[in-house]
Amino acid sequence: MVNATTQAHVKSVSQAQRPARIAMHAFLILAALIAVFPVFIMISGSFKPITELFINSWGFPRAFTLDNYLRLLNYNSGMIMHSFMNSVFISASTTVLQLIVASMAGFAFSKYNFRGKNLLFMMFMLTMMVPGELLLTPQFIIFSRLGWLNSYQVQIIPAVANTFAMFMCRQFMDSIPNEMIEAARVDGAGHWRIYTQMILPTSVPTLGALGILQFLGKWNDYLYPRIMITKVQFKPIMVILPTLTEGGDTSGTPYDLILAGCTLVVIPMLIVFFALQDKFLKSVTLGSVKG
Repeated sequence: MVNATTQAHVKSVSQAQRPARIAMHAFLILAALIAVFPVFIMISGSFKPITELFINSWGFPRAFTLDNYLRLLNYNSGMIMHSFMNSVFISASTTVLQLIVASMAGFAFSKYNFRGKNLLFMMFMLTMMVPGELLLTPQFIIFSRLGWLNSYQVQIIPAVANTFAMFMCRQFMDSIPNEMIEAARVDGAGHWRIYTQMILPTSVPTLGALGILQFLGKWNDYLYPRIMITKVQFKPIMVILPTLTEGGDTSGTPYDLILAGCTLVVIPMLIVFFALQDKFLKSVTLGSVKG
């Protein structure tokens, strides 16, 4: 009798909450459509001739064509593809080096005690309070005297030591029991073995999430390379893409090429996200459980 009463109560509560759930799902679907619609316009527009963009800018392509991408690949003697590969190389190299340095620094700050550790870490944290735009002038002066301007290293090496990535790694590694590391040391494991065989495998979800954030941040960077790089052969695609509006068709702004270029730029970000999304979700789940 009690079970029947309980089930009836649960059923009535569920029915009472159904309108609220329907309204919530409807709102989420509407929000998702609003967020996705500009992406749809961008992708569909990249397959339309320039004449169709002005009469059918919101719908599916009526005259499907790949000519926009072919023209884009041949634009200015292949400059777009060269800058695209520059961005892939710069973003991937920076992300990998950032994760290595951040995981090592997080391991040191979390599991080792040395003089001035907390003060040094606080100084790192204080650098996050300084807007990056304020550092562009002194960075330009330093790198010009080093002879690093117009090079790949000026776009990679200064970004390797990322304070946010160090902070996230340390916060996660603080949750790893010290007893595991002490037991490994008793078994004869050294610092490098503990780092590579215990810390890194345990930190894969956090490193995956950081990899997504750092890759996207470097891929979308515009201001820093715009100031440090003046030679075309070293420019990333985010700096080259706006130049499509400067030397386009004589009839006006080449919106068809711009949409194709924007679609091309989005592809690596989607690949990185879908490749590491399980790690990203795991890191969010771990964070919610720890909190």
